[in-house]
Amino acid sequence: MPGRGKRILGIDENGLGPFMGPLTVTGTIVRFGNEETSWFGDISDSKIFFNSRSSRNFALVEEAAISIFFLLKRMMPSGPREILKEFCRFSACSSGRNICTGDIPENFPWANPAKAAARSEKFLQWADLNRVVIEDLRSVFICPREYNRFTLSETKLLLDFLSFCRIIEETEEKDGLWVEAGKIGGLKFYLPYMKAGMKGYSAEILCERDAESVYLLEKDGEKTRLGFLMDVEKRSFPAALSSIAGKYIREISMLSIRKCLGINEDISGYHDRKTRRIMEKTGQGDLPEDCLFRFK
Repeated sequence: MPGRGKRILGIDENGLGPFMGPLTVTGTIVRFGNEETSWFGDISDSKIFFNSRSSRNFALVEEAAISIFFLLKRMMPSGPREILKEFCRFSACSSGRNICTGDIPENFPWANPAKAAARSEKFLQWADLNRVVIEDLRSVFICPREYNRFTLSETKLLLDFLSFCRIIEETEEKDGLWVEAGKIGGLKFYLPYMKAGMKGYSAEILCERDAESVYLLEKDGEKTRLGFLMDVEKRSFPAALSSIAGKYIREISMLSIRKCLGINEDISGYHDRKTRRIMEKTGQGDLPEDCLFRFK
């Protein structure tokens, strides 16, 4: 864990591979005040945290998202819409249908309010004891239509990388900032992408390995350390927060999409048998195809 006073921006993506639903890229800035800080017990990699699509795991992810909101704002959210309003950067829906977010419920669909409040209080006590401050959390929300338009001429890996860069660029006080980001598609060499996404920065290679690729960026006298780490959610506490928040944003959006389609069963939007079977049975109605499905 980091030394005293270190600020870390942890970035992770959720939903790069499905054929339905949004891609979310989330960044969380955490300031650590103690020399050594162990992770808060309820926070772990969302892929482990959400290792099956059971009602219990949906509740755990929602309770964790509520706790992260509480630690950031020092108040309980009123519902999923308030969490998304605080966390997400949306582009205007070009179709006007708002399929991804129009049917998000007002009340929490999965969490037990009492358990969520208790977890939030424990998280706050841990943070205050360890002098851990969540300074900001923001997620870039890319709907299927945006995704499709971009990937007509570019790759989804570049779209993912540019979203990482957007989060870094929007961060204030980048001098001395450590960025711990997830490896993008297992890439090892990132300099070609940086020319497109980090314009005006000089980049020094510190290491380029399978497990991690690390660079020292400089612009206008500000130096930022940027690392792309394999399994970043297991190695970086801020990235684990981003992973869980991004997972929740994607799942609450998938709930909205299912409501638009009139689907009562849970589907993931990934290339699994259940999703494909239900979509073949249900169809898309009058909804725009490029708002529902990714073409690449």
